[in-house]
Amino acid sequence: MSSYQYPERSSLIRYVMSHLIVRQLQAVLKSEGLPTSGLKAPLQKRLTSHIEELITKGDTTGLERVKSQIYRPESPAPSRNSTVNYNQAGGYASPAPPTAQTPPYSAPGYGSSSTALNRIHFKESPFYTVLVGLTPLETCPVMTANRHSVHANVLLSIAQAQQINADKSHRCMVYCAIADGITAYTKDTDITFPHQVELRVNDVQISGLNLRGLKNRPGSTRPADITDYLNKKPGYRNQVTLTYALTQKKFAFVVNYVKTESVEKLVEHLRNGASITKETVVADMIKQNEDSELVATSSIMSLKCPLSTLRINLPIRSTFCTHMQCFDATSFLQLQQQAPTWSCPTCNKSINWKALVVDQYFCEILNNTAKTVDSVTIDVNGAWSAAAESSGTPMPDTDSEDGGDGRDEVVEISGSRISKLKVDAAPAASSPIATISREGSASVSRGAISTKRPASQVIDLTISDDEDTVRPAKRINSFHTPTSLNSDGRGGGGSSSSNGNGNVFTSFDAVVYSGNGHSPVGTPDPFLTSGYNR
Repeated sequence: MSSYQYPERSSLIRYVMSHLIVRQLQAVLKSEGLPTSGLKAPLQKRLTSHIEELITKGDTTGLERVKSQIYRPESPAPSRNSTVNYNQAGGYASPAPPTAQTPPYSAPGYGSSSTALNRIHFKESPFYTVLVGLTPLETCPVMTANRHSVHANVLLSIAQAQQINADKSHRCMVYCAIADGITAYTKDTDITFPHQVELRVNDVQISGLNLRGLKNRPGSTRPADITDYLNKKPGYRNQVTLTYALTQKKFAFVVNYVKTESVEKLVEHLRNGASITKETVVADMIKQNEDSELVATSSIMSLKCPLSTLRINLPIRSTFCTHMQCFDATSFLQLQQQAPTWSCPTCNKSINWKALVVDQYFCEILNNTAKTVDSVTIDVNGAWSAAAESSGTPMPDTDSEDGGDGRDEVVEISGSRISKLKVDAAPAASSPIATISREGSASVSRGAISTKRPASQVIDLTISDDEDTVRPAKRINSFHTPTSLNSDGRGGGGSSSSNGNGNVFTSFDAVVYSGNGHSPVGTPDPFLTSGYNR
């Protein structure tokens, strides 16, 4: 054969450029004896150049060998747009792509029989029952620095499409796990997605999915529901793409066809299922008290669920737990449906769905107590009595002796005005305090003050402690005042002196000034003194 026709050559090269990862490119080049060093772009160019060279030479054997390496079972199957038809004249046949009638994997394991890991036994959950796998087990290689996408094709049969449209409990979900260290005999594998991951169905990104679970709680991730994004036409090839980056471990994922269960059905299953009888609970209680080195006394047991803090409706606990405290079935299952940790909320032990039972002793207490009872007292012999009721209603007010409203009167003193204020009753040990008000209050007589609090107990905060002591005498200032003034303002009657320039000054007699009429700077004001003669 001299050469390929252009459409086949272009499709083959396009598949190499868009689907093969570095590890796959290196494997093909190594099988052809070509260098495997370099990044992804040089490897792609090296492989496409080799394909062009084989086409030019017409090397049918070489092309068959390269084709088998490119479309090996571990590689994702090409999409409809990139499928190469090798049945043209002068070409060669390639493995037929999977159809709706062809099972995507052979029972009992997922994936192709040629892969090392063909099945993962995920941890069982009461919320999901895997009916059949819709895709092979797709491997996600380690990507420490790059971003990579892995594709899987989902084809629904006629029965599956009709069942999904008629019953919403049948769903298509993506299960993912860490593939490192997993063998065919590994059981109870937790669902774990890469930390940086996104899911696409038919090139539409699925948003609103929590693919990480709770922080530092492995196994708290739910499978990803992609049912609403699928084209439910029978035989339609839905492409599921998982894009991830910066992984240090190898992952693997598969799309399963599952049957879901609601919380209400699971609660009814527990109600009608296994239970612990009252006699068994009492016998275990007496045995624990006898084995203890300390003398056992009565204990308080809460009737509230530790998860919802509401009164328990259906009390359940695990058969592996040794405590008597139960929790509500509905609250516990709702929490596990959102984040499956499967640990006891009382002792934090790992529990199993199959080990959950109803406590009949706890049920008897709930049925024979009022809805307001929050806890009961348990004796060493198993007898119980109501311990406390809920404080949902306010406490009644305590009436005073004279039929008042139970509140004391506090007298407020502001200068010479007295008013009464009503405040809430204070403890008897506290001292009454009168409040100083800057605003004016209604004047009342002292005889109108209530006799509940004696007048001697009222503290007048306006009285200063310094009023009982004698204030020191003010500083006496000495100055001279004119003894007399004439009508023209000159002093008369007193002696005068001259300064040698012809000016005559009237002499002032020394007097003592003890009045309050002085200026702000300490100089006496002559218009306010009694010694000033008008």
